[in-house]
Amino acid sequence: MNATKITLLAITLFAALGYVWFTSEPQLQDSRQIALPWNVEPHEDGTSTVFDIRLETTTVSELLTTLGEDHEIAIISDAQDRSGLEIYYSYFSSGPIRGKLIAQVAVHDDTLSEMKTRAASSSYMDSGARKFLLSPADYDRIQSMPINNLALTPSANLDEQIILSRFGLNAQRVLTPEGIEHFLYPQLGIDIALSQEAKELIQYVAPRSFKVLSAPLETLAEQESLESTAQP
Repeated sequence: MNATKITLLAITLFAALGYVWFTSEPQLQDSRQIALPWNVEPHEDGTSTVFDIRLETTTVSELLTTLGEDHEIAIISDAQDRSGLEIYYSYFSSGPIRGKLIAQVAVHDDTLSEMKTRAASSSYMDSGARKFLLSPADYDRIQSMPINNLALTPSANLDEQIILSRFGLNAQRVLTPEGIEHFLYPQLGIDIALSQEAKELIQYVAPRSFKVLSAPLETLAEQESLESTAQP
């Protein structure tokens, strides 16, 4: 999956499903304590561990054992036919931090296409995106596939002060034309998107794969620079 897809799919999935922010007490997905969102452990091989999930290493089966079975697994295809296999936790708890979590499975585009043709069911969302529920055989098949990345939308609102105090002062900061500010931590594989118009989104990738998150932002910055230069 290319660099643009991962960022767009994570944002599209949260927006497309139109999830409501509940004020009621969430159900805990596991009795064990899960590490906090800023407690990311980088490893010498360029991977990292967050929420007890080692990115690009932990399998779907291992993730379900760690985070619990209260989830939904589906292939999401947006209006541009960008697809991703996602595991969605509507009630995720990391210590006192609660929110919604998406884990993206590492799977080749050709395999995704095959799985969509065998899907148990499919439905359209209000955004025009389409959700495919896996066949039983494909559900079993994905259990050994690794988790590529995670995306967390916390229930509590984040701001600049909280982000810098919890995740670190050494963030690289990028402001997009849409007014979304990204706080980038390449050494940890974290991108935090802060916006006045939408909920905050924290994306996690293995540090060795950080270009997957940073490349789309660099492209936007280059385009904006070219447009500014072209103006009389």
